[in-house]
Amino acid sequence: MSSTSHPDSVADGFRDAMAGLASGVCVVTTAADGVPAGLTTTAVMSVSLDPPLVAVGVGRSSRTLAPLREARRFAVHVLPHDREEVAKVFASKAPDKFAGLAVRPGLGGVPVLADDARHVLECETWAEVEAGDHVLLLGQVVRVHSAGAAQGRALVHFDRTFHHVGATRAPEVRHG
Repeated sequence: MSSTSHPDSVADGFRDAMAGLASGVCVVTTAADGVPAGLTTTAVMSVSLDPPLVAVGVGRSSRTLAPLREARRFAVHVLPHDREEVAKVFASKAPDKFAGLAVRPGLGGVPVLADDARHVLECETWAEVEAGDHVLLLGQVVRVHSAGAAQGRALVHFDRTFHHVGATRAPEVRHG
């Protein structure tokens, strides 16, 4: 394999390479002083099973970073294939990203999108790691539940576009 990157274009090459990595789409929510905040991210990964830890990358320029740091609690919503609009709203600078969504309070008042996730991981901030222009928040998972949209295919981001992957589950057939 030969390198096609010039020293001046490493950042562009890096962006292109990462765009070629299919990633699950998640919405991360929190609330500081009762004010809800949230963002869309593909920078989520499991870190540890004991204790259960998840890492979420948050850009330093994100308006949600300060509330995440202040609240020290957040929820990670794994989105199903049919919630692309939810992902787009939380990726935007909309003044009220929660408008029109069914929201219930999670632990510590963190907003949980009751009908818009396959699974929700409610977390307490375990550690923060400075990482260039991002901060990695390590969250200890304190509650996991399937939400209203637990069936169906997953929403992923690949090549700068949303895609749907997986097959819908066939109904379980019981014999006897």
